[in-house]
Amino acid sequence: MSVPARRRPALPEVSTYRVDISQAEVLAKLEADERVAMVKRFPPRSSSHHRFLAMRTPGGFRVIQNIGNSTLDGGPPVVHRFHLEAAIAPTSEGATVQVSFVRGPQLRQLNYLVLWGFAVTWLLVTGTTWGKLGLVAVLFALTVPALVRDRSKASGSRADRLELLNLMEALLGPALIGESPAEKTPYRDGHPPLPPAAESS
Repeated sequence: MSVPARRRPALPEVSTYRVDISQAEVLAKLEADERVAMVKRFPPRSSSHHRFLAMRTPGGFRVIQNIGNSTLDGGPPVVHRFHLEAAIAPTSEGATVQVSFVRGPQLRQLNYLVLWGFAVTWLLVTGTTWGKLGLVAVLFALTVPALVRDRSKASGSRADRLELLNLMEALLGPALIGESPAEKTPYRDGHPPLPPAAESS
């Protein structure tokens, strides 16, 4: 009898970290991380070999994977890809950092639907021949993978989300207040969140 596969825990859309360091120290840790390149705008004016790109915002920072642009993704990464948005609020103990995934807009994907609509209309108006059908088939063969790729970049895969959550764990984990080691990684396989501890009377 086969053993059913254990369902992977869902990744949170929003996570809140209570840390014993100030807002300035959180930003300093981000800037000091060797995997992160701080930029003033997306896309940056020069290329970088760092794994992540981060930009300060009025209330915190924004971070995205540095996977580069291709001919199929020529725009700013903050527009066409999902990213992690962090809002930092000071507390009496240090700060609260709330991070949330922000999906990229879906408007670019409408371009493919418009293009396909024109192709089908062209066939209906001018009549179908094997040559025209071949051209439309090539069009679909080239654009369907591009649409799938754009949709994946806009919503983010599980692996992409884990990359960003792992970065937050590395930055904020040592400064967390009142968290157990298992609770620091509730999104990883085999590390479900622990039940709340019973309050002592």
